[in-house]
Amino acid sequence: PKLSQRRTAMPIVPAEARLATLNINAIQGGQAGEDIQTPCVADHCEVIFDRRYLPEEGFDSTKREIEELVRRVESESPERKYRISDLMVVHPVEAPRDSRLVAALEQGIRSVTGNTATLVASPGTYDQKHVTRIGGIDDCVAYGPGRLELAHQPDEYCEIDDLVASAQVMALALVDLLK
Repeated sequence: PKLSQRRTAMPIVPAEARLATLNINAIQGGQAGEDIQTPCVADHCEVIFDRRYLPEEGFDSTKREIEELVRRVESESPERKYRISDLMVVHPVEAPRDSRLVAALEQGIRSVTGNTATLVASPGTYDQKHVTRIGGIDDCVAYGPGRLELAHQPDEYCEIDDLVASAQVMALALVDLLK
């Protein structure tokens, strides 16, 4: 319930994805995966959570909140022991608004579609974070055809006209950047 009250100010599309989330990715314990099952009470349980935090929350604050929750549960049941491990930490990235790349894409979109570009953030994860984090290239964006509302859905699709327009925009942006 606490997370459902937290919203980012970032222009994430779709708007319903502007919330902080906590997803259970896996639960394993007891005799899971063993060939022979016997009636028993599991002696351990491992749970993997995916906590998508908002830029406004920050990683350190989010981790402290989880640690405090686990400490409180431990104090209520001292016979139980908990361990927290970070499996993957990915900090949000955003290209600078005054980036030449952003300007070139905006101009390309205007030239090809006649529309003004809308800068939005995605609720998903892109390779952009790796280009920025590992490659040290801050002027990196995720741009391409399709509707974010359909991304990673069972019936995801992309209109051919959008694919062609996107390729034209990228070509114009490259010409602009390389001149």
